[in-house]
Amino acid sequence: MIIKRAIAVESLTKVCEESLNLIKQLIDADHAVYGKGFEDGMAAQAKVQQTLRPWVEMTDEEIKDLMESYSGINPNLFMLAKHVQDKLKEKNK
Repeated sequence: MIIKRAIAVESLTKVCEESLNLIKQLIDADHAVYGKGFEDGMAAQAKVQQTLRPWVEMTDEEIKDLMESYSGINPNLFMLAKHVQDKLKEKNK
């Protein structure tokens, strides 16, 4: 009976050690996948940042020139154009 128990304990110990080894391998694989995903994500973000162009607003002179191309426009339209540009600038922050 003692021999059977010793064999059972030895077998169970082996199974536990093998299970622990497999769990460690899974954890290592998860870390590798996570690390790769993180690196890929950071590279993609850097690429997007490179393609983004900074906001370029129209100068007052450009707005006036644009308005002058339309005859008979209300002078308050200049202020409207400035407000539209300010709103777009705010939305592009």
